[in-house]
Amino acid sequence: MSHRNARDWNRVLAGRPLLRAWSDEPMIAARRIPERLEGDTVESAEARGKHHLLRFESGRVLHSHLMMSGVWRLVPDGRPVRPGGLFLGLQVPGWTAALYRCPNVRLLEPGEPLPASVRRLGRDLLAASTDPAADTAAALRRCDPGRQVGDAVMDQRVVSGIGNVYKSESLFLAGVDPWRAVGSLSDDEAARVGAIAAELLERGVRDGGRISTHDRPGRPPGPRPSGEKWVYGRRGLPCRRCGTPILSRGQGDANRTTYWCPACQS
Repeated sequence: MSHRNARDWNRVLAGRPLLRAWSDEPMIAARRIPERLEGDTVESAEARGKHHLLRFESGRVLHSHLMMSGVWRLVPDGRPVRPGGLFLGLQVPGWTAALYRCPNVRLLEPGEPLPASVRRLGRDLLAASTDPAADTAAALRRCDPGRQVGDAVMDQRVVSGIGNVYKSESLFLAGVDPWRAVGSLSDDEAARVGAIAAELLERGVRDGGRISTHDRPGRPPGPRPSGEKWVYGRRGLPCRRCGTPILSRGQGDANRTTYWCPACQS
């Protein structure tokens, strides 16, 4: 989502002056974010993993992380900006960028370093400078060899960009058991996980955020209907490849639910 938002922001916000900035949330107003931004001009947008960075000509940087409930929406002129839950509105000629349900937003002054959570990120799998296969393999080699693969690939300090859905789907397509120890992976297996995750992430950006299965024989090309996945959200349903019931359980310190096929990923 962050890469898709950055792409859209660069298309419709970059180079345009802010006509208005406002917030319905006292905590945002207390930090004077709207008044510090008014009169500035959007320079560019960038995504790093799941972090959003909106840069301004003044040198200020607006940093946000949507966590589980936040969302950025682009609203064209002529359509109302929904007020409920609005944390920040940024209006430029033609468009308004509206941030909802996201307390994790801050405005950095010129020269102020990015938050530590951004500086500690692993390689972004969608960055042009990243080799998803090689960089993922190298990052996993640096992990605690006893750590479970499904937990490691969700750690944004290892590689950034893989969320819970992409974790389950990527490991299924790579044929890797999410409960295996990282140290048991061959370099080829680790590289395959990174390459497949990057491909799925690219599809998500291209297809408007849809996360769906790879093309399959007998199916027309193009995006799949929302919700059609290999394993994610399919507990107890037959595997699309072998028919074995899909399993799921919580994994890692955050206890995020992992879905897997015990036959295809054995």
